[in-house]
Amino acid sequence: MWTPAPLWLLLGLAVVGLGKEEKSKDVEGADSNEDETADDVADTAGESTADSGEERVIGGTLVSGNDRPPFMAIFNFKPSSTVKCTASIVSPKWLVSAAHCMVAKQHFENSPCLGGDSGVKFLADCSKTGQGDIRVKFPKQSEPTPQVFINVDDMKMMAQGGQGGGKLMRVAEIILPGKAYEGGKYGEYGGYDFIIIKVEGQIPGHLAACLPGPNYRAAQPFIGGYGRYRRVPCETTAQGPHVYEYCKVDPECTKDTDSFKQAKCGVKFEYRGQTHESCIKDQPTPSEGDPVCQQMRSETGLTDKGMAREGIQEVAVLDGHGELLTACYRTRPSIHGWCGTTQNTVTGKHIDLGKEDHDVDTSTGWGMCGDTCEDEEDDSLTGMARVKHVEIMEQDWCDTKLMAHRKGREIEGQDRGFWVFPQVYCVAYNETYNTKFYKKQGSKFRELPPSVDLFKKMGREESFYIRATGSCKGDSGGPLYEKKGKKYTVIGTTSRGTGAIGNCGGRGNPTHYVRVKDMLPWLTQYIPPASLCITKTG
Repeated sequence: MWTPAPLWLLLGLAVVGLGKEEKSKDVEGADSNEDETADDVADTAGESTADSGEERVIGGTLVSGNDRPPFMAIFNFKPSSTVKCTASIVSPKWLVSAAHCMVAKQHFENSPCLGGDSGVKFLADCSKTGQGDIRVKFPKQSEPTPQVFINVDDMKMMAQGGQGGGKLMRVAEIILPGKAYEGGKYGEYGGYDFIIIKVEGQIPGHLAACLPGPNYRAAQPFIGGYGRYRRVPCETTAQGPHVYEYCKVDPECTKDTDSFKQAKCGVKFEYRGQTHESCIKDQPTPSEGDPVCQQMRSETGLTDKGMAREGIQEVAVLDGHGELLTACYRTRPSIHGWCGTTQNTVTGKHIDLGKEDHDVDTSTGWGMCGDTCEDEEDDSLTGMARVKHVEIMEQDWCDTKLMAHRKGREIEGQDRGFWVFPQVYCVAYNETYNTKFYKKQGSKFRELPPSVDLFKKMGREESFYIRATGSCKGDSGGPLYEKKGKKYTVIGTTSRGTGAIGNCGGRGNPTHYVRVKDMLPWLTQYIPPASLCITKTG
């Protein structure tokens, strides 16, 4: 259950109405920009994004057996020994997933069907319904066709004939809405990143999840998927100057290396004339060397322990004119150490190696390393189910972010800047900056009550920030769901990330999940309603 932050930490929330499911909902990181970035989960589909690292549950809990949501499945449009996408079983014959898990919509509309995509080796028959929906069927052939894996604990063990459980099922048909997302970026079209998948044979009925009725409201949502559990750059925590950003990565770890493909690029940064190839655990943080911070600690008696006890993550010090003088942080490293941080998206492309980046200073260019910086699990990158509790941001806030993406480029006849306004939730974590403010007057430090104006002096528009869920490669199409008793309800399907720095995490990087309840009238035209379980209210 979400617990509200102290009142002073919530200053500014009323500006955008941001809160939790009853109070708020949010999106993933790229829509905060004018255009989506190259990190966008939904930029392309299939093999072309095989190593882009943009669709996983980072930091999720590994689940198996009875703890694994039984409805979660693996969906590979292009057959593969690794996970390409996740899906949700909703009836004995049908699953739901994301349109971008396949190929761009135009390839289904071209003649011959799929003929424009050189990466597709199998044959398909495409047709349009009277209302413009696209039905794609896969005739029997020697070439492997789209696949679904159900009841899987470990795909790798399953492939090796081990104890990973699971069953491979052939896809008989896939149906895209006529207004489906077209592939690439949202652009001016927008669209619904949603599909339904029909399998050959019969799925055991007890594996299916329920779908939400039009009045359903979630209270304790989770996300799940079979995608990656680690990213190439590791993430910082909330305790340093760079909150939920990324440690610098060894520039030699590029897309053509095994280390990058397995998301095992090492940390590498410069500090005090030395090159460090891991997070620093045996030296104080750079904040320890800030003379103003040294004086503040001496005068106020505020220690690392005191900051931890009070829940303070940073101390902002203003000069006599009220301008920001410096910011102070804990001097002892976290259990995982601290690192120099990057302001760039980690793409693994050689062309990006020379990008200008910031240096480590007392109050900038570094952060505390999080647990993703030390991969103690060191298991298969994909193929095992993981789940994570999340928050849904306020719908008005989410829609406003979408509208901002198209601001100034609207066309007459569009719906808020799109021909088809995306029906999505914005899913993330709503966090606060736990900041204490002091004004330095001579050798004395006078504490100031937090205010929006003080946060703006630190370059922040609000006292809160949005932190990504960690959805990444292989999790696309996977569920946003809720469990009550023994009943699971799939309320969303993973669509895309929207942050400037991407990489499956970070600050200001929420995730879009298609709202299943809004797709219910459409999908019940093809899936017999009698075969579905509908949860009327949350």
